[in-house]
Amino acid sequence: MEKRKSWWLCTHKERQMVFPKDLKPAPTESLYPAANGALHNQYNDVSKYEMRNGRIALQYTLENQSGPDYRIVLRKAGYEGAVYRQQYDGEDTYPVITLVLYWGERVWNGGSDLYHFFRMKRIHGMVRKYIDNVRVHVYPMKRLSEQVRQRFRGDMKIVVDYLAEGKKYEPTDQKIVDVAGTMRMLHALTGEIYFINNMEKLEAVQKRGGKVTMCEVVDKFVQRGREQGIKEGIKEEKNRCATAFVRETVMQKQSKEYITGILQTCFQLKEEEADNLYREGYEREHGTEIPAFT
Repeated sequence: MEKRKSWWLCTHKERQMVFPKDLKPAPTESLYPAANGALHNQYNDVSKYEMRNGRIALQYTLENQSGPDYRIVLRKAGYEGAVYRQQYDGEDTYPVITLVLYWGERVWNGGSDLYHFFRMKRIHGMVRKYIDNVRVHVYPMKRLSEQVRQRFRGDMKIVVDYLAEGKKYEPTDQKIVDVAGTMRMLHALTGEIYFINNMEKLEAVQKRGGKVTMCEVVDKFVQRGREQGIKEGIKEEKNRCATAFVRETVMQKQSKEYITGILQTCFQLKEEEADNLYREGYEREHGTEIPAFT
């Protein structure tokens, strides 16, 4: 009883229970019989053994999903069933834990166990208790709560924080260990090409012994946004002045050639832009379309 209590306190306090040094690669391929009797391959994305005293204590498998797949519960049953069948003829026995990392935007609303999967089947109530339930543990990686994200270690915490917080993201001074891998992953999950464009510069900083954090990355984003804002502000101000000039000169009945000429030389507008701006100003002032001869 005391052992169970101690174990509960460890997990309750969110102490790290699995360590990288204890993990070893496990097979990602297993076999299953098809309808015609032939054996087919099935693969996990990642599979690791947790070792204790030189023997397998647990096996973890990870599946990455970009969209909801409610039949994945059947795949899980196949994966784990194949591992347990191998254990039947072997010496070691150990549990298998399968986790699904869901990276999609759509909410995974469907059930995640066999009971829910077969909910539409007309199964006799007395039979239900004999069905062994299989449950899939799905983690929506773009919607993880802060409490869950605090449990992550290494570069993955940077990724899940950025995805979950979006525009409210506040970078920390956490060091990015795998700069290229992290930038590629952020690019793949967000579509923001900036991560790839600046990857080599960030790697160069790291090679010189510098510490690369998301502060540097986000600062460059902010600077880029500031520069873009300045450019847009200048363009917007130029358009306002040009519009005011057209309104005033149209009221003075200046010729189209004079007005568009000034727009092109002083306001540096292209010929087409100058013509459109003159047309808009003329029609706004006279309340009618510009005559074809004007």
